[in-house]
Amino acid sequence: MRNLLNLTNEELQNYFNELGEPRFRVKQVYQGAFQKGYERFDRFTNLSKKLREKLAEDFTLRSFKELERISSPLDGTTKFLWQMADGRKIESVIIYEGKRVTFCISSQVGCALGCTFCATGKMGWLRDLNAGEIVEQVLQMSRQAKSPPTNIVFMGMGEPMLNYDEVMRAAEILSDNEGLNFSRRKITISTSGIIPGIRRMADEERPYRLAISLNAAFQHKREQVMPIAKKYPLPQLMEAAQYYYRKTRKRVTFEYVLIAGFNDSLDDARELVRITRKVPCKINIIPVNSQDDNFPAPSEAKLRQFEQAVQDSVYAVTVRNRKGWDIQAACGMLYATNEAKGKAATHKVDVQTVKMKDERLKMKEKI
Repeated sequence: MRNLLNLTNEELQNYFNELGEPRFRVKQVYQGAFQKGYERFDRFTNLSKKLREKLAEDFTLRSFKELERISSPLDGTTKFLWQMADGRKIESVIIYEGKRVTFCISSQVGCALGCTFCATGKMGWLRDLNAGEIVEQVLQMSRQAKSPPTNIVFMGMGEPMLNYDEVMRAAEILSDNEGLNFSRRKITISTSGIIPGIRRMADEERPYRLAISLNAAFQHKREQVMPIAKKYPLPQLMEAAQYYYRKTRKRVTFEYVLIAGFNDSLDDARELVRITRKVPCKINIIPVNSQDDNFPAPSEAKLRQFEQAVQDSVYAVTVRNRKGWDIQAACGMLYATNEAKGKAATHKVDVQTVKMKDERLKMKEKI
């Protein structure tokens, strides 16, 4: 059965046209599904009973089951692990920063890029999400959040540019003025540096913001932590970022995950300034949040030193606090923990099953 959340405004309009229903039905259903957050069609009391039954026959409104939820007592960051209709699992996160409420959402189950400091990269790629599954993350978290989201970022599990069509379709649904009506300027599409996706986003003049994960300013270092850098080297990536700005006149955000002893020196900071100088941009410096001891977070002194070195340039620089570090809120961590639990539980069941079989065999031998 199809998920109604996967339908654009135009597609829903075509559906109602086939039923001989008026155009305003789209607005009624979109408002109920997105603004009011209805999870069952019997809640749509402004529709006839017959139409509600027809919608329930043709569509679902929810497909997720919440498996786990962890909230940080330090900063309120809340991470969710969802199980989808096919049993696959994804993560989403709510991040609170003053009046700013950011929903971080996934675009794929797993990721094919294998960034070494990222837990999602260790999963490999399992499948793409469809637009409805991306949208449902926002609606599910909206029910739980302390206040509505001010920003939506495609920075969860997966590489958005490798699921480009569904990501853009989801962004279109989320920003539809008859539905959630979320500001297009407050939706950010993040990429690890997939150049064709960056250029396509520019050519199509998409109204959303672009963030590029750099994480190293030297090519040889970037290749060590982000294998995709071998296919899309830094010089070409910077050219794509310049192209994006020329086409859209939108400032690019560069994300820089700071790893102690690897990319946090003054030389790294100076090189970061140099390679981004030709791109009107904002730089987010983020202390690494990893379970791997090979990727330690920098000291506060080192962090501030790096920040100051970059801040001395002409750019806007923001140091992002390690939100949710105490609950391991970085991509893929909750998934990995849940999978480990599942394997342990499965192993216990298997051992018990073996014991039962052994007992049955012994009973048969006695008989």
